[in-house]
Amino acid sequence: MIAKSDLFRISLRQVVRQRGFGVIFSIALGITAFIVLAVLGREIRYKVGQDMVLMGGVNVIQVRMDDEQYPGQPLREFLPETVDALRSLPGVLMVGRNVRHSVGFALRGGGERIVQTAFIGIDEFFADIYSLDLVCGRLFEAADTKGHPRVCMLGREAAINLFGQEREAVGKLLFLGQDVFEVVGVVSGVMLGSWGQGGFLPYSTMIDRNWGTGKLARLFIRAIGWEDVPHLVSVIPQTIRAHQNAPHIAVRTQEDQLKRIKTTFLWVEILLWLGIAASLMLGGFGIWYGTFAAVRARTREVGLKKAMGGSDADILAQFLAEALCKSVAGGVLGILLGITLVETGALLLGTGVSYPLLTVSSFGSIIFSALIGIAGGLFPALQASRMDVVTALRFE
Repeated sequence: MIAKSDLFRISLRQVVRQRGFGVIFSIALGITAFIVLAVLGREIRYKVGQDMVLMGGVNVIQVRMDDEQYPGQPLREFLPETVDALRSLPGVLMVGRNVRHSVGFALRGGGERIVQTAFIGIDEFFADIYSLDLVCGRLFEAADTKGHPRVCMLGREAAINLFGQEREAVGKLLFLGQDVFEVVGVVSGVMLGSWGQGGFLPYSTMIDRNWGTGKLARLFIRAIGWEDVPHLVSVIPQTIRAHQNAPHIAVRTQEDQLKRIKTTFLWVEILLWLGIAASLMLGGFGIWYGTFAAVRARTREVGLKKAMGGSDADILAQFLAEALCKSVAGGVLGILLGITLVETGALLLGTGVSYPLLTVSSFGSIIFSALIGIAGGLFPALQASRMDVVTALRFE
């Protein structure tokens, strides 16, 4: 029986001679992709999901009191303790309060032109919830909702319509009703929609003047990721009713966009896993073909070993060990590349690394790559071990 140390030394030397680096790299590529997806898959989905907000606001849930649809019902608003309870829900990133209805004013633009401009009441979280870009000036702060100042922000289109350029709007005064308001900032964003043609006031300022019903009857809730939206839609009404009287609640999401994104992610994940499977299968077929080629090229060597007393088990072990060396070498290379990419990806995503999961994935990869080597090399090795000695020695 050949010694294990000699067996693997000889097998490694044969692998180097055969130059099966393509097979090793193919297995390494599949193992690398598997480790990265296993360890960082959830973080990547969350990161992409947050970026998908710019494609339709699928992370944003609008919740409003719908008492106006029921004659005779008092107009209710969301209480502070209700808002705090919603902010503590798992999957909620932030909650913004809003005076549901807008109030419109006829403002004078350039020359004699009159521009009808609608204003809504918001808080300091609105810009982050809707991923707004600050064009110039500043955004609302907590002091603006607490101090009731006469300040406002304009959407980019409104600023251009009124003052010709965005930067010209900052610091200008607008006559809204009986009061004068200072423009402190201009904002834009894909998710603004028609709001980009209007303006924004601190909700406390609108309530003071009883504009837009004067009640905080709508909330903007941003989920951490789009995967959290379905769960939050079901628990938000329960949470609200557990903290206040709210018989009529309407919850609105971008359901169509959410379904499309889910379908897109599903197909992308399927294609990624198919790519990993194809890479590993390619490596397995490479081992199978390479072992067959090695058996055919060394037929006389096999016959000579058997003639000198080598057993079928020795022949089987040698060729199987060569296949294992190729696959395990690919697995080790894949693990090294995978760890490097995981650390780099975690740094770029700004997230931590689950080292227990990384360890389990690495051990699993070694076992799986070994199984690929056994599956690819077993049949050719069996054929080599069952060769007839005389036939093998006559082979040219």
